[in-house]
Amino acid sequence: METIWVLENVKNNKSFYSKLELLILVASICLWKKHHPTHKTVFYCDEMTNNTLQDLGVLELWDEVRHLSYPEKINREVFWSSCKTKIISKTEIPLIVVDHDFLVFKNLDNFFDDRVLFTYHERANNWYPKENSKPNKSLSQPIKFFNDFAANVSLLYLPNPKFAQEYALRTLQNHIEFSDMYIEDLSANYMILSEQLMLKQMLSKDKIPHVSLSKNVWDCNEISYTKEEINEGILSFKEISLYCKHYGVDKARFKEKQKGFDYDNEIEFLYRCIKSSKLHNVEDLQQKIKVIQNV
Repeated sequence: METIWVLENVKNNKSFYSKLELLILVASICLWKKHHPTHKTVFYCDEMTNNTLQDLGVLELWDEVRHLSYPEKINREVFWSSCKTKIISKTEIPLIVVDHDFLVFKNLDNFFDDRVLFTYHERANNWYPKENSKPNKSLSQPIKFFNDFAANVSLLYLPNPKFAQEYALRTLQNHIEFSDMYIEDLSANYMILSEQLMLKQMLSKDKIPHVSLSKNVWDCNEISYTKEEINEGILSFKEISLYCKHYGVDKARFKEKQKGFDYDNEIEFLYRCIKSSKLHNVEDLQQKIKVIQNV
């Protein structure tokens, strides 16, 4: 089994590497290795990302770095997670997939068993495209809805390579077909329609054992957990904050310095996370980030 991170610079320019994004990524691998020292960690990335992280001096944090390249004709700025899906589609071993904006604060090994594991269930009816939407109905294999949930995959454990390949290949095909369609309001919602909602529907339809870290359902519209709990969950929304943190859309709110989102404090929090791992010199990292950010 491998624990992997996958990152592609879909903008193909240096603005992709903000200070916040870089520190979240470094904190993600540092905290994972701190709490899971026996896991083999692998980072897939494009050449520009490789060079940037080489300049930052952090590539050695992963046990192995692999070049990321895939030929599919996909609108990468909208379907930016397709690089991750491509890697999943080729796996021949069980995988833990960690998003670059996901942090862990405790060991999660007790939760990795014979079930597919993901971060939390999302309420689908107020955020995701509908089953009868024209783009979904135009797919070669339209997504069928069996319930009103999606599976957030900021953390995703896939114990069965055969299922992982089936799920990822279909997701990739959907992204190719969506990219080729004219969709007036094309957004990342069509990416997560395949990546997250379809996953939950496939798991439910075929009765594949699965579980979410959180018992509480996430409301994408409200950007918060609801009081609604689901049987296929492990931790309450209060407990889960002790185990992990998924930044998601909060990254934008920190960058915009919205009320309640203190950017400077968050940067200091990330440095403390990295320092706590004892895996990287924080002072050196601070200086190199200044050089990369030209400040």
